[in-house]
Amino acid sequence: MFNFEDYNFFNPSPNFREMLILQLISNNSEISQETLAKKVGIVPSMINRYLKDFEEKSFIIKTGETRRKMNYEITGTGEKRLQFLMVSYINEVSNIYSQTKKSFEKVFNLIEHNNFKNIILYGAGVVGGIVLKLLMSENLNVVGFTDDSPSKTGEKLHGFTIFEPEEVSKLNYDAVIAASFKHSSEIAEKAREHNLKNIYVFKIDETGTVSISKEW
Repeated sequence: MFNFEDYNFFNPSPNFREMLILQLISNNSEISQETLAKKVGIVPSMINRYLKDFEEKSFIIKTGETRRKMNYEITGTGEKRLQFLMVSYINEVSNIYSQTKKSFEKVFNLIEHNNFKNIILYGAGVVGGIVLKLLMSENLNVVGFTDDSPSKTGEKLHGFTIFEPEEVSKLNYDAVIAASFKHSSEIAEKAREHNLKNIYVFKIDETGTVSISKEW
């Protein structure tokens, strides 16, 4: 089992915020402190502290007479720092992805054992997107998503159609997986109410190993 506390960029940490601010400045030297604060998710006073620290470390050069007309130009030193942070970030993402794939091995094995060729993911959210990518990495076919939110149905998530639950019964599928950990039972119940078949939910044990079991 992996611990997110071991990763600097997923707390969120000062390293993650530093990377975001430098990246935003690199893309737009005229960006305001208010915009930086909104995009990074912290208060403007904290942004100001970061910018002062960046100046002291020669990561940026500040120009302009007033706060509203301030420009922030990233320096060569700042670019090197940004590159270092981005490489570190990518390394941590890669480690998390590798460990996540390993924790999902039981899921992949069950799908292959049952010879499921076409899978529907019930829940077009963050977990659904993650599960989609994991299944695709194992060359497992996902027909699309379904979701109870009217604002989502008819749209696409990562290029896959989000169907209304009532439409799924008309599709060629072998299993429906509730793409949620916290609300898997509720999703499975809704899937049953829509007369869907082969509904599976995620289970996770104390070691972080993920499996799926059939509800209906």
